[in-house]
Amino acid sequence: MKKVIMVASVCAMLLIAQDGFSQAAQETKAAKKEMKAEKKMAKARELNTNAATGKGVEVAGVSDPNTRNAKADRKMEKAQKKVIKADAKELKAAAKDKKKQAAGVN
Repeated sequence: MKKVIMVASVCAMLLIAQDGFSQAAQETKAAKKEMKAEKKMAKARELNTNAATGKGVEVAGVSDPNTRNAKADRKMEKAQKKVIKADAKELKAAAKDKKKQAAGVN
């Protein structure tokens, strides 16, 4: 009987620890997505300034200012999508935490 109680308590402890770990992993993923978004935004800003000033590698007939601005705009759109995804991850993590608190798991 004692062995059954011991095994059950160990399993319960592992489940509780796993929930805390999954919450930390969720928050880490959100932070990672936010860092990627910031990096993409910085790259897009750099491409915009390079297109405006004519700085950087320029290939005749291929990299005219319009093409360079279009590339910078595409980068900015992708960066904005990353920002939205990062915000969604943060909201998901917060919602998961609130749901656990409401259920009394914490």
